[in-house]
Amino acid sequence: MLLKCRRGSRGKRPICLVCGKPLEGTGGSLEVCPECLLSDRGDGRVRLEAIHAASRHIFGLPVEPPRSPGGLSCNLCVHQCKMWDSEPGYCGVRHGGRDSMRLDGRARARVSYYYDPLPTNCVADWVCPGGTGAGYPQFSHDRCTEAGFFNLAVFFEACNFNCLYCQNWVYKQSNCGPTYLLSVDGLAGAVNRQTSCICFFGGDPVPQLPYALRVAEEARRRNAGRILRICWETNGSARPAWLKRMVRASLDSGGCVKMDLKAWDPRIHRALCGFDNRQVLENFARLAEWVPLRPDPPLLVASTLLVPGYVGDEEVSRLAGFIAGLNPDIPYTLLAFTPQFCLEDFPTTSRADAEACLEAAKRAGLRRVRLANAHFIH
Repeated sequence: MLLKCRRGSRGKRPICLVCGKPLEGTGGSLEVCPECLLSDRGDGRVRLEAIHAASRHIFGLPVEPPRSPGGLSCNLCVHQCKMWDSEPGYCGVRHGGRDSMRLDGRARARVSYYYDPLPTNCVADWVCPGGTGAGYPQFSHDRCTEAGFFNLAVFFEACNFNCLYCQNWVYKQSNCGPTYLLSVDGLAGAVNRQTSCICFFGGDPVPQLPYALRVAEEARRRNAGRILRICWETNGSARPAWLKRMVRASLDSGGCVKMDLKAWDPRIHRALCGFDNRQVLENFARLAEWVPLRPDPPLLVASTLLVPGYVGDEEVSRLAGFIAGLNPDIPYTLLAFTPQFCLEDFPTTSRADAEACLEAAKRAGLRRVRLANAHFIH
């Protein structure tokens, strides 16, 4: 599929279409330089909204969360869509029809899964039981890595954010064709004797969170008395009422909640993901209150993707300071950027930027910081 998110021209030196200055160290696909973005100068926000709209039109997804008068309300995430009849929600998986609201994302889900050998490539692999043996023998089969065991990696093919650098954007093509839906029993039955953890990711599990929670509960019921950790990898946008069930599933099982903090400044977050991050940061603070209940293995892990020109050492410093103020022992993973989706003209993270971000996180007071996927750094 040819992506037409970007309106810029290939091969030309990128410039900010608001102030006209060259975009140094980044690509031209966002069209607005960080300075204009942060100052709300000119028509920068309008341009960014147009890019987000184009990236959703391709897949037949709503440009904005629906607010239909008299429609059925969805209370799963920050958007609180109101949908009429068969009108789709912003995530594309929930619809306003009563049958859909009762079944989709609850009794059945747009999901796929695979068995990922441990230790696996995960933002928490350096602190979790599967990668380190943390919590042995209650939560891990071995004092070191769980060689011979598997993570049941559950990929949810829907998301309620619109990240312009999404590395898994291909799942959105399911909106353009037939959809495969899996029942709770079907997924819970995929847990075998070599499965020691289940990770819900995507996309994001939030648009189909009731289903994920039911799978977690049913899988643990069928496998009572053995190690089966429940982990989440999420943008953190669930409504607060759902957080307790998520964190309880991880707390009791030895799993963790891995929250992706995409930016500190709400304007940068909106430019990259379509929405601001107020609820995300509030939710992270709520989850941090649970951390002392199980220090080892860590219950909460944060991660941030280093987007060249937009999410650098200043953003990381503020995010790390926020995390350290809650608990300085919360692990923080920094991820090197690779060009994806609508930001395919961006460079990978430079070594100088990665090292500056690492130092910024440490100076902010965090004790456990790591740079992952360093092989992408140039």
